[in-house]
Amino acid sequence: MRTVCVQASSQTGDTLCILEQNAAPPSLADNSSVMIQVKACGLAPFRLETSKDLNIHKGSYPFGREISGTVIQVGSAVTSVKVGDEVVGMLPLDADCSGCADICVVNEYNIIVKPTRLTFTEAAACIGDGVRAYTALQYLARLSAGETLLVTDAANSAGQILIQLAQLWGAKVIATAATQEEKLLLERMKPELAHVIDMSVKGKNILLNSCLEETGGLGVDIIIDNGVKLYPAEEDDNTSASPARKKSAENQHPSKHELVMSLAVGGRWVTSQHNLQLDPPESQVLFYKAASLSFLFYSFWTLSSGQQGRYLHILKDIVNKVANGTLKPNISKTVTLEEVCDLYPVLNQPLTGKIVMTN
Repeated sequence: MRTVCVQASSQTGDTLCILEQNAAPPSLADNSSVMIQVKACGLAPFRLETSKDLNIHKGSYPFGREISGTVIQVGSAVTSVKVGDEVVGMLPLDADCSGCADICVVNEYNIIVKPTRLTFTEAAACIGDGVRAYTALQYLARLSAGETLLVTDAANSAGQILIQLAQLWGAKVIATAATQEEKLLLERMKPELAHVIDMSVKGKNILLNSCLEETGGLGVDIIIDNGVKLYPAEEDDNTSASPARKKSAENQHPSKHELVMSLAVGGRWVTSQHNLQLDPPESQVLFYKAASLSFLFYSFWTLSSGQQGRYLHILKDIVNKVANGTLKPNISKTVTLEEVCDLYPVLNQPLTGKIVMTN
């Protein structure tokens, strides 16, 4: 059996993506397990630190979690699916099997039956980004119709799904783009966005001024970021700045100060910056605005059995919306299993579409 895993290099500490050609085929882990012949797997960045922080320690880590495929074997206690069913779902962070493989094993409560009019590629492309968007908008931001939403670095596949879902639920959307090409992509989205902010344009407080202008000076109700600048921008001639700070100054992520100041009274900020730390002045502004800060870690659904009912509802709603054309994933490329390792470094770079492995 072929399977893809990730290992930490003993020399550099970097992660290496490896294709194992003769891996032992998996077996059913327990009575509620399902064996799936993988047809497609959505590719996403892999953070080894996340697994270690959650005390998941392995010699090699399975790669690929957003899967679709056909059931080929079920445990004796499985009731939700049967052999021959076409399914879609997400493998948990502590899974023993890779989604980028010929076969994987998963608990029946992490998959649902795939609508017949939805292709395997579309299912794998939408499921991870859809869960992320649903978690951010409904369970963390508590989005209501008529509210104004700011999405930063919104041109990637996850941002595009999030924008579509927010507009479907009646939100007014402002988005940021890091390049002119990303700006044009976002401006072509239908329905049209309220405003697209080009963060590559030099200027002070561009994001803040645009948000205030679009909201009549009130600020946005919700912010969902795709990363935050952790350090204040250094002056161009400041040669003594540390490499970390220079790198931070070069990227197009918004600053913490701009995001906090762009929030309306009672606003909600949902961040994907796992190591975000607020300075006392920013915390004080949040306090006086009665605003809140939440952390977007959508993999929590598969770490606890206490939320399975809601999680399965999310999975079903996402695939149904894609199947009926309400949501449209942007698939930029499909690759074979053998090509996954070559593309692994690309996943950490800005991408405007989803890459999907197909068998």
